[in-house]
Amino acid sequence: MGRILTVSSQKGGVGKTTTALNLAYTLGRLGNRVLVVDTDPQGGMALASNLRKKTTLGLAQYLQGEAQAEEIISPTKDGALSIIGAGVNEASDILAIEDASRDGRLEEALRALTAGFDYVFLDAPAGIGSTVIADFGVSDGVILMLQCRSLLLKSLPIFLKLMRQVRSDRNPRLQLEGALVTMWKGDDPLEREILEDLTRSVPEALFFRTVIPYDDHFEQASIRAVPMILLPDGRDTARPYLELAMEMKERELLRGMGGSKDEHTEGLF
Repeated sequence: MGRILTVSSQKGGVGKTTTALNLAYTLGRLGNRVLVVDTDPQGGMALASNLRKKTTLGLAQYLQGEAQAEEIISPTKDGALSIIGAGVNEASDILAIEDASRDGRLEEALRALTAGFDYVFLDAPAGIGSTVIADFGVSDGVILMLQCRSLLLKSLPIFLKLMRQVRSDRNPRLQLEGALVTMWKGDDPLEREILEDLTRSVPEALFFRTVIPYDDHFEQASIRAVPMILLPDGRDTARPYLELAMEMKERELLRGMGGSKDEHTEGLF
């Protein structure tokens, strides 16, 4: 069974959709079957991936009984990555997602739509609301997007508290996959100071080692509606997403290698 990960943030404009798309594409190129589901009524994933060129059907139509799963799951040319857009074309589509978030139908839909994939990324709305809670309710982990700004970093305890609540009330599997610093400006003394303070004051596992730098190439990729690596000169800018994918794999491997508590281990055979 694959892993479902919610990509979440306290506010918009911190690279949430960009990270969901680029990380999913990278894991797909590494041989995994990957699905991205846009649960954000703003529908940013359809724009970031140029999905609208292919279809305007998405999650909202599925929830309203107007489309089947095979009509809204759109595979890319290489078949490694598939995307489900939000399908928000009318105001009523936004209400459909919000209503389904509150009454449990969104969680049921996500469980049905995500079967058979190695990784599923839920591109969640910014902030904390019923749709984010529904995403957490079906997820194995959360990737929390943060900028090195003091006000944004104050959102971390809020999200951790919400995760504990969801884990206690409805989904004991839920855990923090890691907080990811984005739009990092290495030449900004304030950002360096904040990041150094963080690395000293919080457990190492709380934050990914990988950081996503600020780069004008991201805007170019957004305009062309492609993952960063598909830009002619985007290889170097895309490298952090490969590093992030490998770091995720490393964390998964370490979680699965817990040694026996029995002092008399028996070895491999």
